[in-house]
Amino acid sequence: MRIFAFYLSGEHESLPRSEALSLLSIYSSSFKVIFFSDQCLIVQADDLDVAALECRLALTHSVIDVLTICDPLLGSLKAAAKNICIQDKRYCVRAYRIKQAVLPTDQVERAIGSVLKEKGFKADLENPELYLKAIITEKELVIGIEVARPNRRVFEARRPHLKPFFHPGVLMPRIARALVNISQVCPGEKLLDPFSGTAGILVEACLLGVKGIGVDVQEMLIRGAKANLQGLDCSLILGDAKRLPFSHLSIDSAVLDVPYGKSAIIEADTKETLINDSLSELFRVIKLGRRMVIVADRDIRSNISEAGFEILEHHQSRIHRSLTRHIFVCFKDIPVMKMQLAVSWALVTTCYL
Repeated sequence: MRIFAFYLSGEHESLPRSEALSLLSIYSSSFKVIFFSDQCLIVQADDLDVAALECRLALTHSVIDVLTICDPLLGSLKAAAKNICIQDKRYCVRAYRIKQAVLPTDQVERAIGSVLKEKGFKADLENPELYLKAIITEKELVIGIEVARPNRRVFEARRPHLKPFFHPGVLMPRIARALVNISQVCPGEKLLDPFSGTAGILVEACLLGVKGIGVDVQEMLIRGAKANLQGLDCSLILGDAKRLPFSHLSIDSAVLDVPYGKSAIIEADTKETLINDSLSELFRVIKLGRRMVIVADRDIRSNISEAGFEILEHHQSRIHRSLTRHIFVCFKDIPVMKMQLAVSWALVTTCYL
């Protein structure tokens, strides 16, 4: 079992870790967390598909194949660096210091470089064959070979105001992609957004090879979303989230941002009715054992639980003084009572036969 370290984005306290762990569940046969501190996540993982991670991750700067872990002290670092072997490849060292870590990055880079030079390895800052990355935390110093570097710049080109159709109050592309990843949807599967709006979530899903399905009650937004989704495999439906036009257990995952704010149009008696009825419909159409990720402007844990979902995670993100986003990662499981009834019925049937 190999050890990998994720140098996580610092733009949110908990979402980057959730995204990484969600994708590890898909792209490794098994894994376990060894260490986590702020922006550093270290795991043991079997058969990890790092190429798939590089294509999907939005809130991770770098993934490294760990060569050594030591105390964040200069003496410990030099001793640990003596055990590094990079098979005569030209290298470049880059270090990242996380928050209250003591060791400066330049000292770490020089210390590793001097030890490797003594061992006969050659540095090449212009055209290296591999990148050695060091992550410095308060408690650990991790050194390894970079195996994945997600291209986070592509999200900048998809910022909402740069798309063909813009409407205020939407999620930024990196966050939308992270939520799609946390839903654990896979290429070829169906992801539903019942409040699709300008299709920001669906764009990020479809770029991963996921079959996006959007529903919105406003014809204007459907037309605008089609412009934003040009060339992508996505179906858009003018409809009501409270009465979804899908059969039972037909959707693999769902990611949604519940309407809120002055620009939102609520097609229901109250917003509470909209949330409860749409959650009931989502519970009906999502497959057993799958996830839903929902964004709201308030704590709706009781609504989610009453609809039948199990809440796995609750994240918060303060946008401005009057808006804090609540992000819930939900799971549709078989209720215990139904499982007991199913087992009892199976036993009765077996005895009868």
